[in-house]
Amino acid sequence: MAEFIALTITATYYLGGQKTARQLKYAVSFLLMILFFNTLLNQKFPPILWHFKWGILTFKFSYPAFLYGIAMAIVLIAMLFVFSVLNAVLTPSKLIYVFSPIAPRLAVLVTISFTLVTSFTDRLKRILRLQKTRNVDVVNGSLKTRTQKTLHIFEILLQDALSSAMETANLMDARGFGAAKRTHYRSYHWQFSDLLFITIATVMLVATIGVRILSMGTSRSVANFTTIFTPGDTWPIVVTALLFLLPLISEGVYRSCKN
Repeated sequence: MAEFIALTITATYYLGGQKTARQLKYAVSFLLMILFFNTLLNQKFPPILWHFKWGILTFKFSYPAFLYGIAMAIVLIAMLFVFSVLNAVLTPSKLIYVFSPIAPRLAVLVTISFTLVTSFTDRLKRILRLQKTRNVDVVNGSLKTRTQKTLHIFEILLQDALSSAMETANLMDARGFGAAKRTHYRSYHWQFSDLLFITIATVMLVATIGVRILSMGTSRSVANFTTIFTPGDTWPIVVTALLFLLPLISEGVYRSCKN
C-alpha cells in the first residue's frame, strides 16, 4: 500500500492528474477482478466472514484470502504505474543517448519497446477520427457491423505501421545508422547530483532488501493474513515510501538549491 500511494503521487507529478485518474479507474476494475477470483478459489483459511450455501454449492468468504487478494492486486497495479512513470521520464532521446555509444541497435530496440504502445494508441486515435468523417463508427450498429468496422480499422492500422516501419528503416539506412558514432542534438552531462541520487537510491534499495530478509512486514502463508497492520510493518513502509518518492524529493531539493 505504501508503494502504491508513493507511486500514485509520483505519477501525478510526471503524468498529470487526468492521466493518473484514468489509470486509477482501470486499476479499480483490475482490483475487483483479482479479489473476485482470489476469494472464490481460496475458501479454506479462517476466519470466515461470510458463509453462503445453495444446494451443493458452498461459498466461504475468507478474510485472509480477501487481504491477500488486495495485496496481490496492489503489487501488480503498482508495477503498471512504474512502467507508466518510466515511459514518461525515460524519453527516446535519453535512451538513445545512453545506449547508442555501446550498442546502437539495442538503443533502437529499447526505444521502440518503450514507445510501442503509446505510438500504436496515438495512431489508432488518429485513424478513428479520420474514419468518423467517412461515417465509419465502431461504436454504433449491430455486433456484426461493429466487428467488421473494427477489423477494418485494425487492417488500416497494421498497413500504416508496416509502411512507417519501412520508411524508418530506409531513413536509418540512408543516414548511415550504426556505421559510425552518431551526434546528438542535446548532450547530457554526468553531474555530482546524479552520483548522489544513485547512491541514495542504492542505499534505499539495499535497505528494502534487508527488511525483506529480516522478514519484516512479510508472511510465509496466506493463512497468516489476518491482521492489516503489525509493528513489524513500520520499517518496510518507511523504506518503501522513501524509495519510490525519491525522484520527487530529489526534484524538490534540486529546485530549492537552484532558486
